[in-house]
Amino acid sequence: MICEDARLAIGANPQAAGAELEEHLRGCAACSAWREQMRQLDGGIRRALAAPPDYTVPRAARATPRWREYALAASVTLAMAAGLAVWLLRPSDSLAREVVAHVKGEPGSWSSTLHVSAGAIDHALKTSGVGLDLTSDRIVYAQSCWFRGHYVPHLVVQTARGPVTVLILRHEQVRAPDEFREGGMSGVIVPAGDGSIAVLTRGSGRVDEVAGELRQEVHWLPEPAGH
Repeated sequence: MICEDARLAIGANPQAAGAELEEHLRGCAACSAWREQMRQLDGGIRRALAAPPDYTVPRAARATPRWREYALAASVTLAMAAGLAVWLLRPSDSLAREVVAHVKGEPGSWSSTLHVSAGAIDHALKTSGVGLDLTSDRIVYAQSCWFRGHYVPHLVVQTARGPVTVLILRHEQVRAPDEFREGGMSGVIVPAGDGSIAVLTRGSGRVDEVAGELRQEVHWLPEPAGH
């Protein structure tokens, strides 16, 4: 299950649960927080609608307040639907934030200058079921990192414009290239087959060309059992 499917299920029924959804939520803090927010909002709406009428107040006096209650409930419901619609228009926004947070958690990766051994690169890729037709002499950092419930290759690649960080996200899908700037970094997440690739640089540089090149060089291998 990808984030978009999880949030559609939660938006349709905040109390929804299931093995596939729960597995996704265990590895995705953003979707887990979304469900908690939706459950709180859903509970507030249910309590408002379930409140018994106050029969001690004359009918004429309580007509307007009851209309206001229904209007409030309707506005909250519309706000909930609008929030869901906005998220669905840009499902990669939360993904970009998590990618940036992950990269910032490994600040030493940017300063790597020594070429990584072919064995280390191979391990980082194959642990996630990823193949990469990129010459190893351009890769100066290679790790297999836990991200959103899966191991993903985290690479730093030397380019003519300096180092860029690459996360190859086999289990994350985006509909179209999504550029972002956050946390002192800029980058893009591009679709790549059934997954996606995130490419980041420090500052405000562009990484479109690098992302385009990597899309042609990444391919998916059989995923190791347990990943």
